[in-house]
Amino acid sequence: MKFGNDLRIKTVTSWFPPDRENVEDAVAAGKLTDSDAERLGVSRLPVSATLSAPEMAAEAGRAALSRAGWSPSDLGLVLHTWIYHQGHDMWSPPHYVANAVGAGHATPYGVQQGCNAGALALQLAAMHLAADAGLGGVLVTTGDRFCPPGMDRWTSDYGLGFGDAGTAALVHRGGVGSDDYALLSLATATDAQFELMMRHGNDFSPAPMWHDGFIDLRTPKKSYLAEYGKEKFANVAGLNIRKVITDSLHDAGLELDDPRIRYIVLPRLGASLLDDIYGPVIGELLKAEPLRFGSATGHLGCGDFLANLADMRDRAPLQPGDVALVVSGGAAWTWACAVVQIPREHASAEGV
Repeated sequence: MKFGNDLRIKTVTSWFPPDRENVEDAVAAGKLTDSDAERLGVSRLPVSATLSAPEMAAEAGRAALSRAGWSPSDLGLVLHTWIYHQGHDMWSPPHYVANAVGAGHATPYGVQQGCNAGALALQLAAMHLAADAGLGGVLVTTGDRFCPPGMDRWTSDYGLGFGDAGTAALVHRGGVGSDDYALLSLATATDAQFELMMRHGNDFSPAPMWHDGFIDLRTPKKSYLAEYGKEKFANVAGLNIRKVITDSLHDAGLELDDPRIRYIVLPRLGASLLDDIYGPVIGELLKAEPLRFGSATGHLGCGDFLANLADMRDRAPLQPGDVALVVSGGAAWTWACAVVQIPREHASAEGV
């Protein structure tokens, strides 16, 4: 999907709780072996001792508004996304986030697409702005807290350590002032047959946590792979990662070897997953430098995508006109790739 020349990400922020769990402690507790820890490639995970997931999302949202110098009244829409428990049942966390950031009259709704939903919410924000000239700004937030007793952040899934965080982005049509990024395009690809991987061997249940009393993603995946093998998913994933990269660049009017493409930012998955699934495709397609920001945070669920945009701005800054790709993926499965560029206005604003 091509967005034209004026769709902008005003700013993007991450909010992390101060507490951490170290991988050495997980190994000492028998949750991981030394080889598990090596394949994971994570040193520590952020852990929220008190704040719920939507409270962390609101912290990130308020930080974004402050950084941008925006009033909450500038917002016409709030999109919130998550993959795990938000603190209450039969409740609307998007409405909480909208009210908590001071945008109680903005329209809020939730976006669900597994861990790819951060990218999808950004795409939906762009579509709303394109369709409604009077909308104003859009706040996109994510928030997850992967705590016991429903989940063990080290052992609930293969190749992932889950970190707690809130993230936020402000999206608008360009105009006054500088922006973190211009959003040139965003492509997605889906193969929904793999939803079975997340439930294989289990009947549909009448209530949450019915099967095991906690989130266990390993058992259905192990059951699925025992029946279907690993090669099918690996092949399909590779094809779809290739597709979203090439489609997004085509929509942005860029060639694979364009020298302006500096980075490709990878999701915050375990090191072995990135090496096996993403690495071969990216190495074949692009000369851009791959960036991995997850070693001290682990996987943030839907938050990977926005947190990666924030970290790239702060830790691997680009020059005006430079381009980066940000890749995402979500179980069941959908993949996405966004093409962002540092606006040329940064050059004049900085006296370049």
